[in-house]
Amino acid sequence: MRSDYTTGSLRYILSLLASTTAIVALLILPMNARALSCAPRIFTLSEAYEAADSIIVGLVTECEEEVSREPWANGGSDCSFVSLDVLKESNSARDYRGVSSSSGCGLSLHVGKQYLLFLDSENRPMRFSASLNGEQYQTQLSNSYQRILREFRDGDIGDLSEPWMFVEYEGACSLSHNVGGHRISFGRGTTDGQGQLAQDWTHEKVDGKTIHRGRTRAVGSDSTSQLLDTEVVAVGDIPDYPIDTQMLSIAFQEQTPAPARQAIISVGSRSWPLYRVEFSISISGLPTMTNVSYQVGGEVSEQILSAMSKPSDIVVSAVLVTSPSVDSKSLPEDPQLEQGSVILAPQGDDYFSQLPADSGSVNPETTSSGGAMRAYGPRKEAPEAVLRLETRSTQLPAVLKSYQACYKGVER
Repeated sequence: MRSDYTTGSLRYILSLLASTTAIVALLILPMNARALSCAPRIFTLSEAYEAADSIIVGLVTECEEEVSREPWANGGSDCSFVSLDVLKESNSARDYRGVSSSSGCGLSLHVGKQYLLFLDSENRPMRFSASLNGEQYQTQLSNSYQRILREFRDGDIGDLSEPWMFVEYEGACSLSHNVGGHRISFGRGTTDGQGQLAQDWTHEKVDGKTIHRGRTRAVGSDSTSQLLDTEVVAVGDIPDYPIDTQMLSIAFQEQTPAPARQAIISVGSRSWPLYRVEFSISISGLPTMTNVSYQVGGEVSEQILSAMSKPSDIVVSAVLVTSPSVDSKSLPEDPQLEQGSVILAPQGDDYFSQLPADSGSVNPETTSSGGAMRAYGPRKEAPEAVLRLETRSTQLPAVLKSYQACYKGVER
C-alpha cells in the first residue's frame, strides 16, 4: 500500500538511518581495511578531562616519516607538535611540546594540521585525542569539545556536559546528544522535503508490524554515495504523525537482544513516559542493524525540548517490565503527573496503562552515563534491572536556533 504522505515517525526513523549511514556504507561500499583494527571510542568529555594531565590545541610542525611504516597507520611517524592553546594546565608547570606517531585507531598526524590533544604526564597523546581538521562528524565533535573546554577554562560555563550536534539531511532536521554510548535525539521533517520521500516510500501492516520499503542514500567515508533499496520493519505502535511533527528518540547502549523496558525522561522536576519501538533495517534483503529506542512525538516532545532549552538536569530511566525494583518513593514530584495531564501520552498506547500514576525517574544503585553497558554479541548475563542516563542540557542552546531555522525554512 502506497502512503498518501510519509509520517513524521517514519521521517524520524529515516533521519536516524541517515545519521548511521557510515555503518550502512561499511556493509555496502568498499571498506578501508584499517577500520578492522579499531574498536569504538566511547567516552565522555568529563571522563577524558579527568583522565588527562593536560589538554592542548596542538600543531604538528614536522614528521620524520610523512607516512608511517606501522600497520594501519594513515599519517606520519615521529611527528613533533607544539601548543597553540592550553585548555587544561598540567599538574606541574612545563611546556607542552612533544613527539607522537599516527596509529590506526587514533590520530592520523600531518604537518601543518591542528589537533585536540589530551596529554598524559609525559606529554604523550591519550586515546581521547582527535583531529580538528575536516568536515567529518568526529571532527565536528572534536571542535565542539574544543569550544566547551575553552568556555569551561574561562569560567563561562560550569560543567562539561556533552555537545548537541545539529544535522540537516535531505529534508530532515535533527539534534543529537551522545553520552557514553547512550543517545538522545530530536528530529522532524520539513514540509519542503515531504514530496520526494512520500513518492519513494510505501508502507503496509503485516502481523502487527509496519513495513516501510523505499530507497535511501548511504554516504561513505570518502564522500561517495549510493542509492540503496531499503526495508524498515517497525515493531510498536507508531502513530501516523504529520510530516513536520517533532519526534524524540532515546537509545541506550545495551546488550542485544534488548529486553522490553518501561522508560521515563525527567527534565528538572517534570517527567514524561516514553514508548518502546524496535525497528530493523535490511539493505537489498540483507539485515544490517536492529535498533531499539524509546520515543514520543508531537506536543509532548515539544514540551520536553522546551524544558531543555534552559540548562537543566536530564535523567532517563528504563526499567525492565518484569523488574520489581522501581521505588516510587524516590521518584520526583510533578504536579502535572498527579493531575494525569502528562502521564498519558497523546498516542493512546495501551503501554502507558502499565505505569503508576506517580512515575518518574528511578534511583538505581548502578549504571550511569559514565558506566554504560558496552558489551556486544549474544547476551551472556541477565540484563540490568535499570538503565539510567544522566546529563545536562547546558550545550543545547548552542545549536537549537540552527535546528529551528532548519525545519522552519529560515536562512541561518
